[in-house]
Amino acid sequence: MHSFNFDFLDETIKLEGLVSFTIEDRDVFTKVIQALYQYAGEEHDYLKIYDHNFKSLKTSELMIVNDILGFDINSPATLRLIYQDIENQISQDPAVKSEIERLLNATTLVIQNELLEFDIDLVSDEIEIAEALKILGVKIEVEADTIFERLFEIIQVFKYLKSKKLMVLVNTGVYLSAEEMSALEEYVSLQQMDLLMLDATRVVGLNSRWILDSDYVLMYENMV
Repeated sequence: MHSFNFDFLDETIKLEGLVSFTIEDRDVFTKVIQALYQYAGEEHDYLKIYDHNFKSLKTSELMIVNDILGFDINSPATLRLIYQDIENQISQDPAVKSEIERLLNATTLVIQNELLEFDIDLVSDEIEIAEALKILGVKIEVEADTIFERLFEIIQVFKYLKSKKLMVLVNTGVYLSAEEMSALEEYVSLQQMDLLMLDATRVVGLNSRWILDSDYVLMYENMV
């Protein structure tokens, strides 16, 4: 669990489960979002995120989603981690690893023999397993038909990326119905993950929400 704080807040907000935080002043909202994208986990940052030992969240541990439909689930960084895990899985079965390496070496040899027929000198490297996975187009299957389903696909990726500790959704509440927000809150709780929703307008369907109103008054609303 982490805590979240920045100027204008009278108290620290605990980030446990799904936390909805509405910032009604446009300038403050803009500054907070900008600070998130510039977050460096340093003491002098405008925005601070830290654990119970006051250790700042690392930049690499933060995942920000500003555009659900435009979010690249199969980003190069994500695929690199997936390929590493697949390689580790293959390495646990020596017979499978040996067979894959044998086939890759055979393919390399055939290509190298063909290169000898060219009029210019050409060389090639051995094909690594990670390279083979990329060539084969191994990636996360995307099947979502709605924004709500797409959001759940993104959350699944977040859960898979063990290096990520906090997910932040920006202005997502405007797309979701009260029923969908309730389902999202329940799912996040069951997954025991921490998710911060930052919105410029108040969302409905949650058990509770934080609001920094246009007069810079911080309020906690329990809607159960």
